[in-house]
Amino acid sequence: MRENGMSSPLNGLQILTWFLFPYFLIGYICLVFLPLLPNLSYNLPLGIAILLTALTAVYNGYRACTLNPIDPLLKENLEAVPQIRSVGGAGKKFCWVCQVHVSDNSQHCRFCDKCVHEFDHHCAWLNTCVGSKNYKQFFKCVTLVFTFTFLELVGFTILIVRWFIEGTDSSIRSEVKSLYGGTDGLTFITITIVYYVILFVTVTMIAQLFFFHVNLKRLGISTYDYIIKEARENQKRQRERAEKGKKMREEKVRIEDGE
Repeated sequence: MRENGMSSPLNGLQILTWFLFPYFLIGYICLVFLPLLPNLSYNLPLGIAILLTALTAVYNGYRACTLNPIDPLLKENLEAVPQIRSVGGAGKKFCWVCQVHVSDNSQHCRFCDKCVHEFDHHCAWLNTCVGSKNYKQFFKCVTLVFTFTFLELVGFTILIVRWFIEGTDSSIRSEVKSLYGGTDGLTFITITIVYYVILFVTVTMIAQLFFFHVNLKRLGISTYDYIIKEARENQKRQRERAEKGKKMREEKVRIEDGE
């Protein structure tokens, strides 16, 4: 049974996030913040906002990762010495894997091998389940990651637009030359555009996740509820198509027999 996201085994996507955060921050500093340094009127506030949102995102991600969203009844049973006998009742159901009665709104996660209270989903990026205990921190993390990457995208857009509009007389080009010892401008802007494309794809993916959870909050359901609902509706559509196909075949047979 895994306690939280830091329990072994670690996940590849989880480890990837440890590299992506410094990658995005260092990349922004080197490719945008320093070249735009003379323009403090907007560069400094933007840089501070990015740094603060990134650090707060890391904090909330760490909290979501390290909190244990285990079902309270299961936790009580595990911590009891000697172990208490699982007793059913209103608002409870029996988990055949954990072999104890848990809350009605808990679900068993096969990755973490435990029942999670108000289970939402298992997050591979945090390598932990998201439930009532850590959903707040998870949603804050997603919101802040979306915010700081979007702000970075704004900074990159400003630099790239100015680079091409201002041409060879651009103060940005002069700053890049002084910063990186005569680095070819074409090399710099090529690296910047490649980085921009990667960032744009990242922001798009995070935006989808953010607005998906905003919609779930609006509907008052969890990710798990949404998946189950979609699966049932899909099964219903498949049955309807099968019945329609069956009726069409029967009708065809009747017509052929009549002929």
